[in-house]
Amino acid sequence: MRDWIVHAPIAALALGCVVRSAGAQSRPPPERAVTPTSASDTARKVTRAAVVALLAAASEQQPAELAGLDLSGLDLSRVDFKRANLSDARLVRTNLSGAQMFGVTLNRAIAREADFSGAVLDIAVLRGTDLTGANLRDASLYAVVALGANLTDADLSGARLIGVFVDATLVRAKLVRTHLGADPANQPMGLMRTDLTGADLTGANFQGADMRKVSLVRANLTGADLSDADLSGADVSDADVSATVFRSIRGREKIRGLDKARNVDKAIFQ
Repeated sequence: MRDWIVHAPIAALALGCVVRSAGAQSRPPPERAVTPTSASDTARKVTRAAVVALLAAASEQQPAELAGLDLSGLDLSRVDFKRANLSDARLVRTNLSGAQMFGVTLNRAIAREADFSGAVLDIAVLRGTDLTGANLRDASLYAVVALGANLTDADLSGARLIGVFVDATLVRAKLVRTHLGADPANQPMGLMRTDLTGADLTGANFQGADMRKVSLVRANLTGADLSDADLSGADVSDADVSATVFRSIRGREKIRGLDKARNVDKAIFQ
């Protein structure tokens, strides 16, 4: 069996929500709990109180349906989302620091400049999620599926990042001392590692990062800083298909384990 990450299934059952429309009122009462009744209502702004109420009525077996809601700018720090569905939701500059987001679904969500610092996003699904400029410092993203996610300028320093990031964008992302490598001693489901196949890592900062056994096949690391990063056992290139690009990288002389990376002789360094 390949030692690639196991795609964990995400259980998602829709929780029916009773909705009261704001109607034609020009000044709706503050803190009105508004949730969508149809596709035309999906951009409606809701309050923290409304979100907390929906989550209080939900469970991990019957998750809250928050898809398409506009939660931008809300303080949802340390909230337990109980595997909620947040697909297509807007979370621009939302405070989610310390939030329990285990098993949530965030497909295509817009979370630009959102604060996920210290949050738990283990087994979350983030296909096509926009996390541009997001703060994910010291967050846990274990066994996540983030195909095509956009983490341009995101800060993942000190985070635990083990998942599928195939074709993801991490341009200028900060991954200082980030844990991306395989950790056999703490993986009950078998050996798991981060898959960055085809990812755009241009200008990313990997100083001191643990990148053991990470897949970098077809990845573009042009201008990336790899000072003190550990690439022991990493798949640097596919010997028969295409090469990993390391043009103009910084800290090459300080990379640890580069001589132990797979197919490093096929990589492009010039």
